[in-house]
Amino acid sequence: MEQSTDYIMKKHFLLLTLVMAVLVLRAQQHYEPAWKSLEKHEAVPEWMRDAKFGIYCHWGVYSVPAYGNEQYFHYMHDDGVGLMNARKRHEAMYGPLEQFGYHDFIPMFKAERFNADEWAELFQSSGARFAGVVGEHHDGFSMWDSKFTPFNAKAMGPKRDVVGEMADAVRRRGMKFFVSLHHENNYYYVKVKPTWAANNPKYAKMYGCLMPREEWYQMWLDKAKEVVSNYSPDIIYFDAWMDSIPEQKKLQFLAHYFNHAEQTGQQVIFTYKYQEFPRSIGMLDHEMSNPEDIDPIPWLCDYTICDGYHKPWGYVRGIHCRSHIDIIHKLIEVVSNNGQMLLNLAPMADGTFPQEQRDVVENVGVWLWSYGESIYGTRPYVVSHETTATGERVYYTRKGNTIYVIMLDWPGTEKPMLLTALKDSNLAARVTDATLLSVKRNFKCRYEQGSDGLTLTIPDKSRLPSDAAHVVRLELAEQ
Repeated sequence: MEQSTDYIMKKHFLLLTLVMAVLVLRAQQHYEPAWKSLEKHEAVPEWMRDAKFGIYCHWGVYSVPAYGNEQYFHYMHDDGVGLMNARKRHEAMYGPLEQFGYHDFIPMFKAERFNADEWAELFQSSGARFAGVVGEHHDGFSMWDSKFTPFNAKAMGPKRDVVGEMADAVRRRGMKFFVSLHHENNYYYVKVKPTWAANNPKYAKMYGCLMPREEWYQMWLDKAKEVVSNYSPDIIYFDAWMDSIPEQKKLQFLAHYFNHAEQTGQQVIFTYKYQEFPRSIGMLDHEMSNPEDIDPIPWLCDYTICDGYHKPWGYVRGIHCRSHIDIIHKLIEVVSNNGQMLLNLAPMADGTFPQEQRDVVENVGVWLWSYGESIYGTRPYVVSHETTATGERVYYTRKGNTIYVIMLDWPGTEKPMLLTALKDSNLAARVTDATLLSVKRNFKCRYEQGSDGLTLTIPDKSRLPSDAAHVVRLELAEQ
């Protein structure tokens, strides 16, 4: 039978539509799960280098026992002494492990006072430019509404989509959204025994090690992709042990993340530790440490507010905090060496922050809102830091023709201070102005530029401008 002209035209139209759909799909799939393809991704975009400071929180089921640290679920199963005798204490307080397992803390994790807007407001007032939460720690409990595990905060415990609520609250305040994923170590962290409650197959997707390994690897990938698809984080942080994940799974995740960002118009970042990924596609993270000199490739330092006897990342009873001065000094050190800093807080199980933590980060915010021009949007100077002949610790940042001299120690007034890092050969331009920044009024400083450095003198009429760090802004002549 001879086909009509209309039929042929419709057939051609449908074929053309199909071809166009395939082309659009291919255009959206810009990245393939291969290292060469993924290298097209910009590892650290400029917005991150401008942002400098972020905040996140370790918060989960481990906040209920609040003992030892956030890896309580591992140490409570330790046959040996474990961290701070965690198992012995657990059995004394809650009963034998075959009667009370880690999963029995889930109903106690109610988060009854959690308010995402209050969290985001605290983060913003503290000067953070990116913020978020731990999406899942090593314990296998997801803090989002997941279809791949029943052990999630929407279905159990708080019965809230914590990641989703935080994504909305953070973005409403103009900050970039951050999620950390630590579940790559879940499979290896608990070795169950027949006498333990964790041995029940009902809890396989939580404890991981009861699952076939390949099935668990797929769950790892599904969860990670789900976070991307549902919440579009600007930053995903991976903890250590990513070398335990098969290479193809990691490649599939990164291709999914980067392609999703192409569709949403985001410049996204993923972080990693040690040498687990190429630096050309991700951002290297130094946990509680940093390079001592300038690293030409931008990097991240994650730093916890917790100090003292425990030094945890999640909340524990008896917690002690670092001072705001310690955190400000670490931020200055990190930024001067071409890094960005991520500060961790530790909320309690009910979703509130201890007042001590709030006070510390609010004071960090006071300094950043007052002197943040020396941090935000800066780049490293030729030299990151020096110690003067009289013992003052000095760090440097730069923004165009402006150099910031950030002093951790107050040099006093009318005492000439020689800064050898500012010698003529490093400056390559004449200094035209030196101003001591202060919260009420700024002060002009005397200076003398020479081949051996810049001699700077703080005027007598100025007062101690900060209890943490003092900033002098130098202006250079146009080149």
